Amino acid sequence: MRDRKVATRYAEALMMTAKAEGVLDGVAESFAAVLAAVKDNAELRIFMDSPQVRTEEKKELIEKVFGDQVEPVLLGFFMLLLDKNRIENTRDIGEVFAELVEADKGVQHASVVTAVPLPTDLADRLRGVLAGYTGKTIVLDKKVDPDVIGGVYVQLGDKVLDGTVRTNLDLLAKDLGKARVH
Repeated sequence: MRDRKVATRYAEALMMTAKAEGVLDGVAESFAAVLAAVKDNAELRIFMDSPQVRTEEKKELIEKVFGDQVEPVLLGFFMLLLDKNRIENTRDIGEVFAELVEADKGVQHASVVTAVPLPTDLADRLRGVLAGYTGKTIVLDKKVDPDVIGGVYVQLGDKVLDGTVRTNLDLLAKDLGKARVH
């Protein structure tokens, strides 16, 4: 991320405006779709990031490509980004905006690492336990890493729950290294 502070300031402004207009869900969906379209289209990305292209030409293109498909609030937001020379921050703003929308809806992501794919029933139980702990709807971002050997590693915001065999073996080795042998 280029500048999280700038991205957060703009994302919060968009969030407040979209909520006030009652179009938060639509803006969130449209913003995600625009980011996907720009990601998949290198020519559009180059055109929008190019300092040689006049702001008015960029505005015309945005209006032509996205005008009928996105909420007026989001279209106006893109025009503001162009006027403030912040269009290159669009992806970062979109990421922060998505996080803010999820937080507003009571959704929290938990990163889960296991040695083998987590079975659905265990994933559901883990999701339930974490939801009870946080009071939020939990989305599990699952990753498989054979190096953990067994157990589970969960990162939930700034909290880490590490019940992996790898960590326990490392702790045991450390303790054994400190032990005195007679």
